[in-house]
Amino acid sequence: MKILHFEMNVPRELALASPSGTLVEGRYGNCMMFHLSDGRVMYVPPIVATKIEEAAIAPGESFELCKTSVRDGRRRSVEWSVKRVDSPSQLEQDLRASVEAAHAKATPTGGPQLVERAEADAIPPFAPLRNGNGNRSGPPHSENGNGATTPATKLEQALKTAISAAHNAEKFGSELGYVVRFDSDAIKSMAITVLINMSGEGRR
Repeated sequence: MKILHFEMNVPRELALASPSGTLVEGRYGNCMMFHLSDGRVMYVPPIVATKIEEAAIAPGESFELCKTSVRDGRRRSVEWSVKRVDSPSQLEQDLRASVEAAHAKATPTGGPQLVERAEADAIPPFAPLRNGNGNRSGPPHSENGNGATTPATKLEQALKTAISAAHNAEKFGSELGYVVRFDSDAIKSMAITVLINMSGEGRR
């Protein structure tokens, strides 16, 4: 069984296979053993298990775990930090920045921004549904903080398409016994591809 080792001050992105670990006796005292979703195991101090529980990390949910060296005067100690991976809202911000950066490299100066063009003339990736009268319903909507619905942007649709595709691929792989995980960077790359294809279809 492969063991995940942690280097000092190097965060590692991982996901648990089960919600709780097993207390085992190690060389330097008791530690917690966790099974990870990629088939590996990790051995960490009990304080890490407490932090994972406090953060309500669910099995299969990606998060960052970092072993950090801390200096207090002449003394050195080790601290562990647990942090969730970027939320969809942060992913959307990163996606927008990535699209603009890629467009700046590929388009002459003075050209329209890719995101603006995509939101203006792209074809949504979700086909409109027919209502009970046989008429097509309006574009996809999302709910804002006040409970009201607003039209979903093309950027939001592209991101949701990428997240949905990643989720379905992971589920399909799990059914076949093949573990596959998509991190935030992979989802951003897929969403950029979807958004660019949406823009091209709109122009055609």
